[in-house]
Amino acid sequence: MADERMLAEALGVLSGGSPERDLAAFRAEHPGVRVRLVRQREEYDGSIQHALLIKKGDGATISLSWCPERELPWPLRGVHRAGEHLLLRVNGVETPVARAVACLDFIWDESRLADRLVTDSLVREAMEEAWEPLTDAELQEAMNAFRRARGLLTGAETRAWMERNRISHHELEELVSVEASIARLRSRIAAESVEDWFAEHGRDLDVARVAKVVLVPGAVLSSADPAGFLEGVERAFADGAAVPGEVFATLRRQELGPETADAVFSAEPGTVVGPFPTERGDLMIKVLAVEPAVLDDTVRDLAERRIFAEWVERRRSTAKVEWFWGTAERTGA
Repeated sequence: MADERMLAEALGVLSGGSPERDLAAFRAEHPGVRVRLVRQREEYDGSIQHALLIKKGDGATISLSWCPERELPWPLRGVHRAGEHLLLRVNGVETPVARAVACLDFIWDESRLADRLVTDSLVREAMEEAWEPLTDAELQEAMNAFRRARGLLTGAETRAWMERNRISHHELEELVSVEASIARLRSRIAAESVEDWFAEHGRDLDVARVAKVVLVPGAVLSSADPAGFLEGVERAFADGAAVPGEVFATLRRQELGPETADAVFSAEPGTVVGPFPTERGDLMIKVLAVEPAVLDDTVRDLAERRIFAEWVERRRSTAKVEWFWGTAERTGA
């Protein structure tokens, strides 16, 4: 499936000293080939080993690796130190990874964490197949955004956060770089689809500005008059008949169930709609304003995220997922 020149050039990527840099030239020379650079840190001595996975259209894959003289020999690659199986130690009490996973076994009933782990693997696979390093300016911009999102507005606050989370400056840069690379991948995948997606699904992003309250089961507002809605909410909360929570909110159509969305977005401003049953009680909503979605920066970002989620689901449907913990039945599911 590959001629000798391609394999020789691939070997040059691994042996040249800068695999990430040389890989771009190799991809440009062989555009019809999917290439993934695999990096692995060896626990035995801390060295970084590289391998290339080369795939053409027939589905077969070549795995190519290279070991220079006096580097970690093949038999010791993949050897694990005993400490690698530990996740946590508190006051000398050790928690192995297996015990931590057993404690988290409930996630099989609410699979958001498991889904995120699979998604992370699929995204990293895609980024490794077409790796584009961030420029210094892009990294700095991403770092600034990362700090703002977490309220780390001063150097002292940032250092305290790093110390609290036991993160070094290098690890922080790596974390920010991954976030920025994912955002760039998301934008690249969605770049040519946003307008078409918005034309078909933009209605889901319509906005309603509302006042709302969830009443405990059996409770009712003291006044059904829209003009007295907020006063009724105050009395309900004072009497213990309202569930504590946000009163004023901005809701998008996609966040609501079909029945609730139809009632809210067809109502005139000033109208009270409900009750709508929820897990916590009956939801009452006073509609203050309804706005159709427009393709501004916020909506574009939401559209990109929906397109990206659909792309991830397509990759997941053909992915080979192997769990190395949990019962066989749950792993299979």
